[in-house]
Parts: sequence; C-alpha cells; structure tokens
Amino acid sequence: MPGDDGGMSNLGHFLELSVPAPDLGASLDFWLRLGFSEVRVNDIRPRGYAAVTDGQIVIGLHAVGLDEPALTFVRPDLARHARALMDAGTELEFVRLDDDQFNEVGLRTPDGHLLMLLEAPTFSVADDDHSPPLIGRCTELALRSATLEDTRNFFELAGFLGTEGEEDGSVLLAAPGLSLALRPEARHAGVTLRFEPAGAWRSLLDTRGIAGRPSGHDYVLLAPEGTRLLLVSP
Repeated sequence: MPGDDGGMSNLGHFLELSVPAPDLGASLDFWLRLGFSEVRVNDIRPRGYAAVTDGQIVIGLHAVGLDEPALTFVRPDLARHARALMDAGTELEFVRLDDDQFNEVGLRTPDGHLLMLLEAPTFSVADDDHSPPLIGRCTELALRSATLEDTRNFFELAGFLGTEGEEDGSVLLAAPGLSLALRPEARHAGVTLRFEPAGAWRSLLDTRGIAGRPSGHDYVLLAPEGTRLLLVSP
C-alpha cells in the first residue's frame, strides 16, 4: 500500500464506525440514552445521517446509502491516493471521484470488511470534554478474522502497529484514533465495540430502559441497527 506520513495511517485519519441505521430515530435515541453525545454533522452528506460519540469513538448512523458496517477514514488528496492504490494493484470496491459529488473510495480487507476513504470529514466535534457514557468509553473495536495473518499484514502495511493479544490468538492493531482487534474465535461476524464499565452500570441501564443479555461473565447490548456492544466484567 502506498506510503504516507503526517501522523496518520496510510488509510488516513480514522473518522467513524459507519453503520446502516434504517430507523435513524430509534438508533439515535438508543445511543443518546446510553450517554453518547450527538455531534454536529456537515451538509455534505444527504439527509438521513447522524453521528454520536463517547469522546473516544464516533458512530456514524446512516439511514441511506450504506448496506453494511464500515471503518471510515478521511484521506486528503483522495483522487491521487486512489490512483496510487490502483497502480499498486489494490482492488477498489467503488470509486466516486468527481467535482459534482462527495469524493469517496471503498476497499476491503482480506477478511472482507469494508473500509471507506473520504476526502473531507462529515461532522465537527467540539473540543469539549465529552462525559463518558453509562458504560464508560469504548476501549476496542473488534472484527472477526478468518485470515488473521493476511489481515494483520494489510493493516501493518497501512501503518498500524500490531501486537499479539492476550486471548484467543487475537491481534491488536493501533493507529491514531483507533484501537482495533482481530479475533479469529469471535462468534459474532460483524463489528463488536468493547467497553469495561464500572460502578452501578446495570442499574443505570435499567433506569434508562436499556436491556441486554448475559454472555458468560460479560453482558451484551444490541443497538436497534444491530451494532453489538460487549460489556466486559473486571
């Protein structure tokens, strides 16, 4: 993958976890009740888009134009970078580069997870110190990986720092703004957001009308759009 510098991965600066949210109102209500903060979105996206944050990660809720979760990055000079990717033999899922449209490019990891590169951010996050949600801040974004070494190499070539995880033969990958885990034994095929809540979080969830289910020693919440949240016990 073509090289870069400037304190970001070669994919760009991590922007958000983008998820399809057909019932945007229900999804937004869930995340706000959980204690996430809504961020002000720009007008470069069509209607049907909202974004929330815990101060660590941003969840982009897309009512239209997205069929599956994606890791989304902002990459300056996207047209030049897309040409470099194609010249290097990278197969692109889609290329939308035109003066009359919002520039974006899609590609997939060796495991098939969708990555989107945008030329401009879609929201503005204030410098305010966002209060953590009821379950604390997200500590990790986890993906199930059937081709662990290939996917690890893909992200390391993109500038992520890879280390061995402590469980399930997992690999931890770090880049500015994103802590990513590849888990070969994960039961869930999609994206899982990991939290390590403290205090009386179960009773607080009950007070907010947020129900989940036990999973061994841990607890799982499922957002209306299908995003899985794993609450790990100490």
